[in-house]
Amino acid sequence: MKIYYPTRVFLLRGNHECKQLTSYFNFRDECLYKYDQEVYEAIMASFDNMPLVALINNKFLCLHGGISPDLKSLADVERIDRFREPPKAGLFCDILWADPVENEELYDEIHYRGNDTRGCSWFFGEKAVQPFLDNNKFICLIRAHEAQLEGYRLYKYNEKIKEFPQVLTIFSAPNYCDVYNNKAAILKFENCTLNISQFGYSQHPYLLPHFLDIFSWSIPFVTEKVTEMLNYVLQPRPGEKIEDSDKEIQNTKVISNQQTLGQQSSNNRPLGKLQQMTQKQIDITKSKISFVSKMMKMQTVLRQERENIIKLKGLCPDKRIPRGVLLQGAEGIKDALEHFNTTRAADRINEKWPETK
Repeated sequence: MKIYYPTRVFLLRGNHECKQLTSYFNFRDECLYKYDQEVYEAIMASFDNMPLVALINNKFLCLHGGISPDLKSLADVERIDRFREPPKAGLFCDILWADPVENEELYDEIHYRGNDTRGCSWFFGEKAVQPFLDNNKFICLIRAHEAQLEGYRLYKYNEKIKEFPQVLTIFSAPNYCDVYNNKAAILKFENCTLNISQFGYSQHPYLLPHFLDIFSWSIPFVTEKVTEMLNYVLQPRPGEKIEDSDKEIQNTKVISNQQTLGQQSSNNRPLGKLQQMTQKQIDITKSKISFVSKMMKMQTVLRQERENIIKLKGLCPDKRIPRGVLLQGAEGIKDALEHFNTTRAADRINEKWPETK
């Protein structure tokens, strides 16, 4: 749309339009799967060229995140070197990452407060918003950045222009991530009138996870059935006899639980080579059965817990499942994920971006 209508369509940069988040989520993976690194780098370069704010009718300031203690006027925005990756602190960061205070009572009281939810930037409240609007003769701050159940949210109304809110959050992705079940909304300016239009989501074709093709996706099902068949073949059946063309082997009794390789016959001679070989073959068969049984269990876990396994592999530094987890079954996968999430929650304070001083 921007290419077709360059003077009528304007795209603002958000916090996801950067290398860090496109790599953390699957946008980079999708580019490499469908195209190549060159296309990904071209898109990253286009992100670096996106403007940070837009002004509608000289009254409505649009940005992705929110305002900042460093933002006094649009002149501060014009001084930003935006043609780069967003920094971890400062005005550039705040425009993409800041949020209004969620609680309405606190919103009335807060000026600026560290944004512990985002791990960077700020929460801002009425005591920051209203003076900013007044000083710049703006009516409303329009932003996105947060999913909303109804597609939008209105914050406290402007003290001087009662029909408009101080802050308006608009979210235009219905059923976000296919799980939020939220409505989406868009804003329409017609004859200097602000209208909000809501819409729901449309069904889309089912896509296999992580760009899998049908063959790769079906491998766990096939391997599970193959190991089940092997296990069935190797398991001894009740009343089953060992048959062979050698009459001597036919007359050989399979060593029972009462017989051992160290046992001797009545004439005090060691057991024959044939009987020893039979015991060796039994041990080999038992080990094969044990191996196939373990493989069958692992393949069943791989199929049933595929999504959790992919998630667990993504969380591990070497992209490999920890040793022994598959043999523990579904509970092992669940425990490994819970352990990681618990550890990550405890260590979250060390993972946050440093707060602006």
